[in-house]
Amino acid sequence: MYRVFLVDDDEFILEELIDMIPWAENGFEVAGSSTDPREALERIPELAPDAVFCDLKMPGMDGNELIRMLKARGVNSEYVMISAYDSYENVRSFFQQSGYDYILKPVNNEDIQIVLEGLNKKLSEGRESHGEELLTENPDFNKLVLYVKEHYAEKITLGQLAGSFGFSRNYICVLFQKYFNKSLNRYLTDLRMAHAKELLLDHSILIKEVAWRCGYADYYHFFKVFKEHYGVSPKELRETGQ
Repeated sequence: MYRVFLVDDDEFILEELIDMIPWAENGFEVAGSSTDPREALERIPELAPDAVFCDLKMPGMDGNELIRMLKARGVNSEYVMISAYDSYENVRSFFQQSGYDYILKPVNNEDIQIVLEGLNKKLSEGRESHGEELLTENPDFNKLVLYVKEHYAEKITLGQLAGSFGFSRNYICVLFQKYFNKSLNRYLTDLRMAHAKELLLDHSILIKEVAWRCGYADYYHFFKVFKEHYGVSPKELRETGQ
């Protein structure tokens, strides 16, 4: 997930931002927060979050000044301003610093959703351009998917994935449905069947060994799943080469 840091001098508003915004559903996690901009100035460079959401009017240092000082310290995060003030000078100063977006309080659910989706896309494109394999815009879910793709021949369960990657079982199901329009089990079966088809074209490999290599200890179960998937038996596919 992408990491965000929140800054707002009103503790009630800060807690509301943490609790009410659908961070996880959009591939984000709150890595830290502060009601003191000067404290935030010290903590943010250490945490190196992907994005900083901050208030404009704060005692001791306003949001635009905080952003300027963070940039001077080499913090190349994306910046989102959340403010009740929309004066031309405030907004102009923010965007002159290459701020990502400016949201007015009270925060509208539709507005914040649009911002999160766009921000996620921008961050994902940045990672992709630096050579990271991109499966979805959720980097932590990508790690889970890559694990499944590499270990598909092993026994993989929702519980195992939840424990290893920090997602709940239900959320893993939601993500597979969202990004691949299929369940985890269907995703695994499709991987195994595609690999089985490739192996069957090599006549030096016994069909029982193909089943074993694709995660099926029971040949008859493999036979049934394969025929349901392709409409032909493993032997028939091998004979026709299709």
